[in-house]
Amino acid sequence: MNPEEKKRMGLRIRELRKQINLSQEALAERLEMKRTNIANYEAGRVVPPGNVLLELAKIFGVTTDYLLGRSDDPNGEVSLLDDDLHQIQRAKKKLKTQAERDRMDRMVEMIKLSFVDAFEEDDDDDDEDL
Repeated sequence: MNPEEKKRMGLRIRELRKQINLSQEALAERLEMKRTNIANYEAGRVVPPGNVLLELAKIFGVTTDYLLGRSDDPNGEVSLLDDDLHQIQRAKKKLKTQAERDRMDRMVEMIKLSFVDAFEEDDDDDDEDL
């Protein structure tokens, strides 16, 4: 995470904590940690580990994507498609040669075309019902 993303995450944690009327001390007790950890998270100095992020999301009733700044909808559905796209993007960055990147681009185009065809077929079926 870059410093701006850490700061945004920290602000969200602080705002959510205040919304449910918890002090840093009280939140720290619920998470079985020191108050300074909460202060560091809220200041954007430290990114909470995954298990803490999950607990914070449960306590606040929001998604981890919202806490991390990946979504602006606190209760939004996590998009599996978005996760898949992020995995593809990470894999593409690991490709070393132009030939590998070109193959990846062709595969992504084939996938896109497959879904376009599937959606067009569904639209045709819907029209018949009218």
